[in-house]
Order: sequence, then structure tokens, then C-alpha cells
Amino acid sequence: MNYLSRMKLNPQRRATGKLLSNPRAMHAAVECCFPTHFEDQNPRSLWRLERNQRDVTLWMVSNRVPSFEHLQEQAGWSQEVTWESREYDQFLDRLLTGQRYRFRLRANPVKETFCSDDKKRRVPLQREDDQMLWLMERASHLGVSLTVGSDTEQPSFFVGDSTSIRFRHEERTVTLQSCTFEGALEVTDPDLLRSTLIRGVGKAKAYGFGLVTLAPLREG
Repeated sequence: MNYLSRMKLNPQRRATGKLLSNPRAMHAAVECCFPTHFEDQNPRSLWRLERNQRDVTLWMVSNRVPSFEHLQEQAGWSQEVTWESREYDQFLDRLLTGQRYRFRLRANPVKETFCSDDKKRRVPLQREDDQMLWLMERASHLGVSLTVGSDTEQPSFFVGDSTSIRFRHEERTVTLQSCTFEGALEVTDPDLLRSTLIRGVGKAKAYGFGLVTLAPLREG
């Protein structure tokens, strides 16, 4: 069973600011949403933080129902519960070829290249054209078309935000390129898209990347 969860965080609380600025702290908070059992591995989950002028929202896809009590205490509202979890499989099972949706994806677009020391490393893509191409090249493997309503094969999405994130991990600095893609897609392979929605896209999923969310597309 798969679940889609959403929680509104209180942007005025100090702990919320820490979670927004530190992907490792947010990863730890997500891990704590599930009880630990000696016989089980950590549950498979994807997550994404979204922030606009007034709201901070945590999205999560997981194969267990998460528990957000600790986040409520640290970064929620003291008088109001602001999370919900829904069974995701019913929506996934209704995906059909030809359906169109709005989508949002926060990804870490990278390419593998040989560096000056002749070692192959992942290098963040920082130019918008390279980021767009990165996603376009993966579309067929994700089960979608990203040229919805276009006769010229122009992308039906855009880069809404792109920024570099740096944090310390095991005495080294980690740099990730946070890139938000938004736009329209058309389902070309429902099975592949189901896998995409559950397993995510790209690298650095533990740090809040790779989760795709869909919403109805209003055309015309």
C-alpha cells in the first residue's frame, strides 16, 4: 500500500526555519515519521518541502502511514492538527494513457563527467537549458510526454526555481542543485508513471528531491 501525505508547517517557528535550511535535519525528521522495527528496513519514502509567501508544506509519498506528532510539536501549530494521509493506490490505478495533468517536481539535475583528476563525478547542472534538457531526456522512461499540446516538440513545462544548496556531511561540504519543474504532462505509459510517482526521479532523494505530484489540468 502507498500513501500520499501533506502537512502544513508553521513558518514562524524556529524549528521550521532549521528544517528549511538543513536538508539533513529534514531527512532525520522524515525518518522519525515511522516506527523502528528490528525486523524491518526503513520504509521507502519520498518527500518535498514547498514554501511560498505564507505557507510551508511538506509532501510525502510512503509505503507506510507516517506519524507527524513530533513535527507537530517542533514545527506545527499548537492548537491545530495540519496533516493528512490518503491511500495513493486508488489514484495510481486510475492512470491511463492519454491523460493530462499538471505536475511539479523538485529535482537535483546532474551529469556524470570526468574531472581534472580523471575521476568520474556527478556535476550539478546550473544552466536552465541544461536542466530542461535533463528532464526532457528522461520523459519516456518516466512514462510521460512533456510536449503537451505542442506541434513543434516544445517543452510544456518551465523551471520555476533553481538554487544551489550547501551543507556539511561527514566533514565535507555537499552541494546540490535544487531545481523546481512545473508544467503539463501527458501519460504515455501508466505503469512507468506509477513507478515514477512511487520511486521518484533523479538523485539525492533522501534530501527532498525526486517527488512528482500531479493535479488536474484545466485546458482551454
